[in-house]
Parts: sequence; C-alpha cells; structure tokens
Amino acid sequence: MVYLIHFQEKLHHAQHYIGFVEDDLMQRIELHLSNRGAKLLAAVNNHGIRWQVVRVWLEGDRSFERKLKNCKKSRCFCPICRTNH
Repeated sequence: MVYLIHFQEKLHHAQHYIGFVEDDLMQRIELHLSNRGAKLLAAVNNHGIRWQVVRVWLEGDRSFERKLKNCKKSRCFCPICRTNH
C-alpha cells in the first residue's frame, strides 16, 4: 500500500512524504516515529515537527508510489492542503 504523510510545518521545501509498505502500515509508522524509517521523517522528527498519515491507497504498489513521487505535487493528493486552498 502507498501512504501520504502531511507535516504540520514545512521542513525547508518539504511538507509531505509518500511511502510504500508491503503489509503492516502501523509497523512502518512506528519505524518512522523512532527515526528508523525514511531519512526525511527522521529530520522532521528531529525538528519537532508533528506529522500524520492523511491518505492511504490500499492497492498501491511501488510503481504507483514512484508515479505519485514523480508528480512533484504531493499537496494535490493531500486532503489537508486541498481544504486550505
């Protein structure tokens, strides 16, 4: 599955993270929370920026994750950002 994380504040230019997990999303989130997941989320955590999973594509695979990342417009997929504009 593919998931989208929204940061409460931007870190430099970034306000979102798109990730992929085979099966256990909660386990992956725990890795992110403990700074053992993505480097971007470790940096966000170290800056004290809160974040939340805001969207999940259950049928998403690695190619779908790459397709979303290549769009370079994560905010378009984010329900928080869409309601704030």
